[in-house]
Amino acid sequence: MLGSSLIMLTIVALLYTWETAVEWVRETVPPALRPVVKSILAEIGGLGFIGLVLQTVLTGTNKQVLEEWSVELFGEGDILVEDFEFLHTAFFQVGIGFFLAAGAMVTVGLFKLAEIDKIEELQVDAQTGACSVTAEKLTRYLPTVVGPTPEDGEEEELDQPVSLDGPSALVDEIFMSTEERAGLTLLLRSRLVERFDLPETFRVEQYIRNAFAENLLELVELSPLTWIYLIPALALANAIDLSHEVVNAASPNAADSAGFFFSTPWAIIPSTLSVGLSLVWGTWNCWKMTLIKYMLLPQLGRDEATGAAQILAPPVDRTTAREAFASQTSSPAWVQPLEGVWSEPARTPFQELFGTAGAAGLHLYRNSIKFQAWLCITHIVFFGTQIVPRDIDALLTGAAVGDPNSLVPELLAHGGFLLLSLTQLFFITPRAFWNFCLVACLGDDEEVEKLLSKSIY
Repeated sequence: MLGSSLIMLTIVALLYTWETAVEWVRETVPPALRPVVKSILAEIGGLGFIGLVLQTVLTGTNKQVLEEWSVELFGEGDILVEDFEFLHTAFFQVGIGFFLAAGAMVTVGLFKLAEIDKIEELQVDAQTGACSVTAEKLTRYLPTVVGPTPEDGEEEELDQPVSLDGPSALVDEIFMSTEERAGLTLLLRSRLVERFDLPETFRVEQYIRNAFAENLLELVELSPLTWIYLIPALALANAIDLSHEVVNAASPNAADSAGFFFSTPWAIIPSTLSVGLSLVWGTWNCWKMTLIKYMLLPQLGRDEATGAAQILAPPVDRTTAREAFASQTSSPAWVQPLEGVWSEPARTPFQELFGTAGAAGLHLYRNSIKFQAWLCITHIVFFGTQIVPRDIDALLTGAAVGDPNSLVPELLAHGGFLLLSLTQLFFITPRAFWNFCLVACLGDDEEVEKLLSKSIY
């Protein structure tokens, strides 16, 4: 009786903790981000509903039917029931992993917005509230290019290029200092103020927060297609386990399958290709969004004659720079057909920056970042729950394993896959998404004006 009471009190305490945490998050996040929190909670509720349905199915007469099917399919009555429970757990782990990643993006985004606000606050006049961002002030944070002062009508001749050195540009972007990142954001503000004749009291961090919130909401609203990655991954794990009379990684005899995830070609080859695809995909998203961002931002320069600091027009406003960008950053031949499936004709210089995707570029790349993040999390859950812990446990306990000669190579290979996936999720994917949000901030007039209306009025 005492044990049951303690268990029930623990459950009640956990529920109370959850409700308190949810309430705290709702009150803490800015209003613009509350729909994101609501969407995340709704999706978690959906995963809970799946669990409720499975618990209903796995009882009484239904369980007996499943046991009969299990005997027909696997020769044992409990395998199918255990498989249902295993697959539900795996789906839940991947779903929770995705929402934790989304929550991390919210946290990182809020931290960066706070940094921008701190830098911007230094430029604000305490009396009028005007933010006097001048070129000379921005030289404290940003490097400058040297060139002639553009005269009226001569901007086409000014060809300050965007750095297209892929690897170094990406590394510099990921490890950029707080001051430089904030300086670039103030350049973004300068562009918006000039382009839309905004008041000097305009605060850019609120505008970016709204863009961040809108795009993150799209990111966390999942469609059934996002679960497709799980099907081959879990089918692969199940096939190897069941072929060695193991139900899943939580089974007492799970070590009987250890080593076969490396020595079986149809297991290791798809895993290697999938991780490689994810790395290329994530790097491409980040590189593309980084370069488009720099095409849209004004450049900070100094006149070669006087040395005076000046804010130059962004490269997107110059035909020569756009042509150079298009020729040097066009999608690889194998990417263009994929972009072409969802492409729409480009009608503005901004839309032309997305290449084959054209007017559909923003929507396409937002989905691209979402699905790549989902693939990363699938890898992390698959390798981090099904293979790596099993191999580590076998090594530490000295248990007999299915393929002893492949145990260490399997642990090294899949441990490496796990680290690569974690690196993408923590460094590359968030940077791709943040730059995507900044690109959206400087998009076509109609979309920008919608965001501005929420940020000013």
